[in-house]
Amino acid sequence: MSFFTRRSLNKLQQAVISGDLTLLKKQFTKLDQTLLTEHRFNYDNSVCNLPELAIRSGQPKSLAHLLQAGCTRQSTRSDPLLYQALQHPQQSLALMTALLQAGLPVDYPGNDPESALFACFRYCSDDTLMLHLSRLNEYGANLNRSDAEGKTPLLMALQSDYQALVQMLINSGAELPDEIPQGCCSEEIIGYARRLADDLKIRQMMLS
Repeated sequence: MSFFTRRSLNKLQQAVISGDLTLLKKQFTKLDQTLLTEHRFNYDNSVCNLPELAIRSGQPKSLAHLLQAGCTRQSTRSDPLLYQALQHPQQSLALMTALLQAGLPVDYPGNDPESALFACFRYCSDDTLMLHLSRLNEYGANLNRSDAEGKTPLLMALQSDYQALVQMLINSGAELPDEIPQGCCSEEIIGYARRLADDLKIRQMMLS
C-alpha cells in the first residue's frame, strides 16, 4: 500500500471518528471502493470496517453518509451492524435509526436473537428500551413475533412489570394472549394489560 493511500485512509478514519462530513466525503471519493470495503481499521483495541468504525465511535451522521455512499453493510463480527449499534452506550438510538433509514432489516434469521426486538431487551437499559422498540415499530417490526422460547415483546414487558412499555406495546398493536402462563408475572400487571387491551378495542369500535 502506497504512502498516499495510507495517509488517505488515516484521514478517512479521523473524519469518521470526529464526524467531520466534509473531510469524510473528500477522502471517501479519493479511495477505491474495493479498498474501502476490504480495509480494516484499528479502533479502541478492535478491528472493524468503515460502518463498524462509525458505530463504535458513536457517529450516526458518519454512518448515515457511509451507507448512503454505498459502503458495505456487512459486519466483520457475528453480530449484525444493527445489534452492534444497540450496544453503544450513548448513541444507540441514533445509530440504529441511521441503519433503519438506510434499509437494513429488523430480523436476522440464524442470529441470536433472530430479531432486533429481542436484541433491544438484551442490550438496552430500561430507560431507553421503550424508545428503541418504538423506533423499530415505526420501521415495520412485527411486535407479535416470538423469540426462541415463545416469548413476545409484550410478554417480556409483563414479566418485567414495566407498565409504560406494556401500554406502548398494546397501543402499537401488540396482542395480549388469552392465556398468560401462570406465575410468569403479577396479577396486577396482567389486569392492567387487560384493561388497556379492552380500552383499545372500545376506541377502535368507536372509530369504525
